[in-house]
This record gives sequence, structure tokens and C-alpha cells, in this order.
Amino acid sequence: MSQLRRTVPPVGRGLGDDRPQRDSGREVGDRAALDGEPEQGSFFDDPLYLRTVRAEKTDAASTEEALAAARLIRCEPGALILDAGCGNGRHAIALARVGYRVVAFDRSALLLAAGQRSAGGARWPRFVRGCYSSLPFDTARFDAILSLGTALGYLGDHGDQRALCEFRRVLIPGGRLVIETLHREALEVRLVAHEERALPGGATLRLERRFDPRRGILHETQRLKEDAGWGPARAYDMRVYGVGELGSMLRQAGFGRAEWYGSLAGAGKPTHMTPLIVVARTRVPPPPEGALGARANGEIA
Repeated sequence: MSQLRRTVPPVGRGLGDDRPQRDSGREVGDRAALDGEPEQGSFFDDPLYLRTVRAEKTDAASTEEALAAARLIRCEPGALILDAGCGNGRHAIALARVGYRVVAFDRSALLLAAGQRSAGGARWPRFVRGCYSSLPFDTARFDAILSLGTALGYLGDHGDQRALCEFRRVLIPGGRLVIETLHREALEVRLVAHEERALPGGATLRLERRFDPRRGILHETQRLKEDAGWGPARAYDMRVYGVGELGSMLRQAGFGRAEWYGSLAGAGKPTHMTPLIVVARTRVPPPPEGALGARANGEIA
């Protein structure tokens, strides 16, 4: 693996300038991301992926998803949010437009550059490159973290576990993590092995899938057909988790209570017909010894 390159705001323009007073004096980028970057030319660094994701994910749909996720984290505009696996910034930009301070984080330089262009000269989102398993942020930096659009599952079990530990580390006490991903039970029951999608402009995206239930690995191959015919095959592997697996990983990472849904709207429970949505909250440490008694007497601990 090549050494990770980061797009981190320089000193004087980091998050320390924009945090509430409790965080003054600390800058983003004080921890180095070490490894786990995809090789150049990987699936998500291919310009064809950027073209297809733009064609399939409209601005209206992305805004609807982003605002639904914001309701799940229960944060008011002005909160500092990490969009982990932001891709081309489709959720981060939508959240920034309604007043959230968003750090858009991804491993793909191509996707981050596209997001930066879409954001124009706006102050937020801030686009940062790195790997989820070693976040380049100080502890307790973010009010909430979003991992949307199946951004988890590309680092192997150990790497994904490290990523969850890093998410917990950079969240404030009581902060929430929202994960939207594929549901293992859904793939085991109703995998769509072959699919062709008509894209705006006349192109066709062909998807071929197979799922290894023993290892929990989804393999997907994509080909794009345009006027010149079918393009080259591009493929990726993704680890897909069930409720029990992901719940255990979140507990090992130090998260407390988790809520499970079948949609970002927070409706229903995950089934074989739905994606997997989890909202996990970091534990709030107990008050210092004697603090409760002091408050009971009307004193400030």
C-alpha cells in the first residue's frame, strides 16, 4: 500500500477556529493517518465510478437522505459532523447548506476533488483525505458521525473494527454514530445476481453480484455501456454485516445503546427487505464523586 496522503486544513484554518469555546486551541490534523489507502486505479478512484454515482444519486435524493440522517443524530444546525466515507460530498454539501459544520472524509482523492468543486468556495464542508481506521482528528472532536451509502465494509473485519473504535474516539461523550449499510440477511434471502440500470443520457450500467455467506463477502462487477459498446469490467468486494455482528463490533468499540432501523427515516426494524440502519451512542461518563451531592445542595460542582 502506498503511504497515505491527506488533504487537511492547514494550521490557522483548522477546526479549532470553528469549535465552541470548549475546544479552542486544538487543530484538526494532529493525528497522522497511517495506512489502508486503496491503490491508485482502484474501483472508487476510477472516473467511471464518479460518473455512475452522479447519474444514479440525484441532488434531491441525496438531500433527503442527509436530512433524514440529521434527524437521527438529533443535532441542531451548527453541530460539527464527520461524514465518514463522503464520496463526492453529496450528503456533506446538503448538510452544510442547512447550517451544519461538516468535515467530509474519504480515501478517494478523485471523489474528494469532485466534492470540493461542487462545494465551490463555501466555508463548509471541509474535505479531508485519509483512512477510517486511523482518523487524523483529536479525541472528542465531533458531535456526530455519519457513515452513509455502505461506506463501511472495505477494510476487512479487523480494519472495520478499528474504524468503529476511531469513530467512538473522535465523538464527544453522548455523540451519535449513524451507519447505513447493506443488510446481510437481505443478501442471504434475495440477492439480485444480475441487474441492468438505465442511466440519464442513454447509458446502461450492468451489475453482476455473488455473495459468499460463509465469509459475508459481496463481490460486485460493474460494466458501463455507452455508444461505443460495453466498457471494461470493474469490481470490488465488500464485507456485509448482520445485526448481531455489527452490534457486537459496536460494543467492542465502546459504544453504548444502539437503535436499529430499516430506513433512514427511522421507521421499522431491519428485515430481509430493507437496508441496515444503526444509531449508536457513545457512553456518557458518570459525574465526578461528590458532584451529585453538590448539585442537590444548589452548588456548582
